[in-house]
Amino acid sequence: MADAALRPLPGHAFHYRDTGSWLHRVGGGWKLLGVAIAGGAAVAAREPLVLVLLLAVLAAGYRLAWLSAAELWQDTRWLALQGSIVVGLYVLRDGPGGAGAGLRTALQLALFFLPGALLLRTTPSAQLLDALRGRLPRRVAFGLATSLRLIPAFARELHEIWMAQRLRGAHLSPREIWRVRAWRDWVACVGLPLTVRAIRMAEETALAAEVRGLPPRDEETARCRRSGWSESTTPTTPRASAPDAWRGCWPS
Repeated sequence: MADAALRPLPGHAFHYRDTGSWLHRVGGGWKLLGVAIAGGAAVAAREPLVLVLLLAVLAAGYRLAWLSAAELWQDTRWLALQGSIVVGLYVLRDGPGGAGAGLRTALQLALFFLPGALLLRTTPSAQLLDALRGRLPRRVAFGLATSLRLIPAFARELHEIWMAQRLRGAHLSPREIWRVRAWRDWVACVGLPLTVRAIRMAEETALAAEVRGLPPRDEETARCRRSGWSESTTPTTPRASAPDAWRGCWPS
């Protein structure tokens, strides 16, 4: 049952899909304001009834956006796993009486991130960037919009790594999450590869920003990037090995 919950569904989590709903036609600025208000309400709320009502409103938002229940589950299944861990930690610390406080904290965390997931589902990149550009400096707006749009790619990378490592025999089943061996596999088989891919994605994004006219502040770093991370190489020659390529690209 737990494995079936993480079975891949069509598309990817947090992926934009144009369904033609009225929520898709709402301006990006208004959506950002709604995300800020909903996130603040999730943090400030303490009564369980208020949290449940907020959850119902966000679930209705998916319905109004003509998104399916499967897509809502795609965006929240990792939050469900996180919530079970949070509740378990509260129970370990406070005993069975801590389950209520753990459940409230887990629900608050989920409600804090869920408005952002709905924003990514209903807002194209260009609209999001335009909404931020009118309110923030150009460099900050580009960085924030790019970070938000990398979330779906990051979720896709996470799922691909998880599937590949499960096929290789890693102990990544949700049923084994309470075992120390499973945590070691999560760190070694998922955490480290995901970190490497995140660094690669960040480098690609930095190069795209440079093409868009947002050069890095450090001109030495920009020069090393253009030369293939080596002072002695040119764009037409093969890149040097990693230790040699990094030499000279950092301030002494």
